[in-house]
Amino acid sequence: MRSQLWKLLAIVLAFGLVAASCGSDSDDNNSADGDETTTEEPADEPADEPADEPADEPADEPADEPADEPAEEEEAAPTGGGEFVDLGTFVGDPPQHLDPALNSTLDAFQVINAVYDGLTDIDFSDPANPVTVPHVADSYSANDTADVWTFHIDPNAQFSNGEAITPSTFLNSWERAADLAGDYSYLITFLEGGSERLAGEADTIVGLEADDAAGNFIVTLAAPYSTFDSVAGFQLFFPMPEAAIAAGADWENGIMIGNGPYAMETARNDQEIILVKSDGWVGDYNGDTFDNRLDRIIFRVQSDPDTGYNAFEAGEGLNANIPPARVAQAQEDHGTTLNETVLGSYHYVINARDPRIGGPENLKLRQAISSAIDREDINAAVYNGTRATSTGIVPPGIPGFEADLCDFCGYDPELAATLFQEWQDEGGVQTEPIPIQFNADAGHEPVMAIMLDNIRAIGIDVVADPTPGETYFSGLADGLCVICRAGWFADYPTYDNFMYDLFHGDSLNGNNFGFINADFDAIVTEAKQETDVVRQGELFRQAEDILLNVDTMAIPINWYRGDYAYNKDIVTNFPQVNGLILWEQITLAE
Repeated sequence: MRSQLWKLLAIVLAFGLVAASCGSDSDDNNSADGDETTTEEPADEPADEPADEPADEPADEPADEPADEPAEEEEAAPTGGGEFVDLGTFVGDPPQHLDPALNSTLDAFQVINAVYDGLTDIDFSDPANPVTVPHVADSYSANDTADVWTFHIDPNAQFSNGEAITPSTFLNSWERAADLAGDYSYLITFLEGGSERLAGEADTIVGLEADDAAGNFIVTLAAPYSTFDSVAGFQLFFPMPEAAIAAGADWENGIMIGNGPYAMETARNDQEIILVKSDGWVGDYNGDTFDNRLDRIIFRVQSDPDTGYNAFEAGEGLNANIPPARVAQAQEDHGTTLNETVLGSYHYVINARDPRIGGPENLKLRQAISSAIDREDINAAVYNGTRATSTGIVPPGIPGFEADLCDFCGYDPELAATLFQEWQDEGGVQTEPIPIQFNADAGHEPVMAIMLDNIRAIGIDVVADPTPGETYFSGLADGLCVICRAGWFADYPTYDNFMYDLFHGDSLNGNNFGFINADFDAIVTEAKQETDVVRQGELFRQAEDILLNVDTMAIPINWYRGDYAYNKDIVTNFPQVNGLILWEQITLAE
């Protein structure tokens, strides 16, 4: 998603990351500095990942060449403003949702994050040590048990139409999110009374209190959560204007009003989304309004990665998502973000409820499939070596990370063949091919080709099952997953954003496409509440071991890196942080 942006903790240091703005409820902490990132996975993938999008016009073409330009090549000087035609965000299909309460993909979050700001943000200025900072909340604090959080809302906060943002704005927005019940609605269960509101058994969320006179938004949680400040800044919890409260799910079909650096110029359509500079924006968490930011951004939907990249090379736009086969050429001819570290995982998950692949009786079949895949070949042949071959779901950079957790992620066709034979000897029989699902026309076809060859080579009958990207993830949330591609960019840099959001029972039929294990759930729940960072890391790794080895219900492939090309002759600054483009910081040459 997102996004993506965020957080660490307050009183209790989550995995050693100190939240610059959080303290006990007697503290009055103010803003820090930093940047943010997301839900959510870079590279050529949706759902938490950018897609490509065409454009039929360049953004602010540079002048041919200043007369007094020295013979030695110099970087172009930024002038600010201008128009940016984006060909790299929406590849294959337009976004299914643009409403922060409904969206679950990184490509749509590229737009949402430009239109909205949340309570907190993440300072990624030191990528190895991201820190949560206040944003729309100019300060916040937690009590000693981390189950009551108080956010003081910036008195200058407002939407682009001038409507003030108050504690009541957040209370109403969070209850609206519960009513819309999007894929991330399980996050509402963190709040006291959130489960009852989601179930339609309560008219309010009793854990939310808005003191507009004092400017305080007080959140009581259903259980202690040491890194809740990270979650509080996530898109599901963005503030929404009164018109959105009234419109409900229809809000995203009109001109959405936000409080971010950009505003929608017109209602979305299936071909393009247009944003313009919001003059009323009060700035980022440092108060910086980036007055020389782009005047206009046009996101154009592209049919596939190659079409978007070809349009970019023809000068129809200023950026593109890099198709896997064109990585080397992009590095040679253009500016790229390929060296940008991303907290994201490209992997496949397995639906425990499907009798062809789920259940303890099929454990060795699942382990055989994972062991059969040549991940190094995929990285070399498809991505030109620009990604990191993964040995788990949680990527390096997440506090608590440990390498080589997965016992079945190394390419070992002999082990795979042995496991498959043992599965057959124990009564396993294939009566039909096992489908491996992926979102079509988003660059995953060459990965799938290698996987199919590897798995078929040991005798397992598998078949590719491409699905249109616009409805792919909603279908998985509805239970359609068998073995399905499910890349993920961190919404916030915490271990639980991978273990809880993707695999816990609370997120089943949301971002969890079919993993069910009560022991896993209990360990993750305990880890989320644990304030000792060493013990917390141990618990999360125990849970990931269950996922990867004891049950083998996830198949890691690689960890993401940046995946955009941009016109370096025109674009003087193109920041991509954890997969998220910081549109307000982009500058164009004179």
